[in-house]
Amino acid sequence: MTFKKRIVPVALAFSILSGVVAVDIPTRAEAAATEQQEQVAKMTMIKPLNTMTLQITFNQPLAAEDVDQNNLAAIKKHFTFNGDLEIVNVPRLMTGAKSTYIVPVTFQEDDFIYTVSYKEQRNKVFEGTDEKVFVRDAAQVTNDTLKLESFLEDGVVDYANIIEAYRQGRGSLAFSLDKQNRDANGQRFDVISSLRDRYVTVKGSNGEEFVANYVPFTQAADGKQAPQFRLPAGETFKTGVTYRVYAEWAEIDNKSFVAKVIAPLTIQSAKTVDEKSIEIQLAQDPQADLLAGRSVELQGTDGSKLQAQYRYSSRKGTIGIFDITGGTLQANVSYKVLPLNNWAAATNITLTAKSN
Repeated sequence: MTFKKRIVPVALAFSILSGVVAVDIPTRAEAAATEQQEQVAKMTMIKPLNTMTLQITFNQPLAAEDVDQNNLAAIKKHFTFNGDLEIVNVPRLMTGAKSTYIVPVTFQEDDFIYTVSYKEQRNKVFEGTDEKVFVRDAAQVTNDTLKLESFLEDGVVDYANIIEAYRQGRGSLAFSLDKQNRDANGQRFDVISSLRDRYVTVKGSNGEEFVANYVPFTQAADGKQAPQFRLPAGETFKTGVTYRVYAEWAEIDNKSFVAKVIAPLTIQSAKTVDEKSIEIQLAQDPQADLLAGRSVELQGTDGSKLQAQYRYSSRKGTIGIFDITGGTLQANVSYKVLPLNNWAAATNITLTAKSN
């Protein structure tokens, strides 16, 4: 009979001879935790592009749930900064990249040494910058709204044009950048990241001063890089007054405009889509998403009142969809449509809710 030798570690042999066996075998839970930790993406490089934008490369693509807009509150907690810095929107994978993301943050301080941990991993270090994005013009677009317009030829690109999530919808405007943020022709671009929660300060020659907040989904609408910013509800630009626009994140070349009267949009008709939404048709195509952030009040013949808010990015030419908030349309009730805050004119515009 042939016996095979077994090699027994000295420590284990001693334990056996001592009558005590202590073998350090990971539990199933520990093994699973180790495997999960190995699957978590790790930051490999952090590059500040401007005061509100980081470009972060990971060793592997982020999981789908870690870039899902619906998970923003949880995703914010994945990034732990010092210096009161935090992300303001989800990371967006750059077109053509495997694991490099545009990450919008609150404003950095120049030369400040920041540390950041992703999902409680070891800190990475980067030096902050107060560099601003170049914006060519500030201009009035309605009686309470202005725009800041930038251009590709100035070496400025909205992130919507260079991220994978929006690539198909951007058509010919979509392109990719290399590791130095240069396009195929070698032109380097600065990046306007998400303008969520951003604002500008507007100062009038008459002493007025306002904070105008970003109007969501306008920063890359209609093929332009012209995000809109709106004055507080009820405030309007005064005709003949010169206004200057300032932003902590933008260097605005032509920052002044003289306010003028701009005729409001005109609602031509309205009809129900279903009990929770209506369709509003304008008299003319505004050629820009001037419906963004707008609402109407619906006054029913039964004495009820409802509000409907524009569904972002739903406008097709002269038609936009508005969703009812906090209620539903009642069957066979007629409603009068009244724009809130005078963004449009509506003369005897009514609709009747469909019966079930």
